[in-house]
Amino acid sequence: MIRIFVYGSLMKNCYNHDYYLQGQKYLGQAILFGYALYNLGSFPGIIPDQEGKVRGEVYEIDDSTLARLDILEGNGSLYIRQTAQVWIKEEAVHAKVYVWKGEVRPEDKIELCAQPWSA
Repeated sequence: MIRIFVYGSLMKNCYNHDYYLQGQKYLGQAILFGYALYNLGSFPGIIPDQEGKVRGEVYEIDDSTLARLDILEGNGSLYIRQTAQVWIKEEAVHAKVYVWKGEVRPEDKIELCAQPWSA
C-alpha cells in the first residue's frame, strides 16, 4: 500500500474526498514539517519551507487511486509528487505529497493556526 498526505480538497468533508478517497484507509491527522501551505485560489499548494508546518490527513491508497490522484493534481505540470516524512501523533511515516510547482505570493501563506485549508 501507498501512504498519501493530503492537505486540501482531498481531506474529509472537502469536495474531492468522496470521489477520490472513498474506500481508502484513513490513518489519521498528520503534520508535515519543512513545507508551507498557500492559498492558490480555489485550491491550496505547498512549497518547501524549512520553518513551515502543514496540517493534513494520511491515507493508505492503492495503485489505481494514486494514478487517479496524479491526474487530478496534474503531477509533473502543476504539482510534483514527492515522498516526505509526516507525523501521525508521535509516529513518523513516509508518505507521498504533492508539491506546488508554480509561484506563490507571501500574502497567501496560510499559517498553522489557520489550518487545515478549506475552500
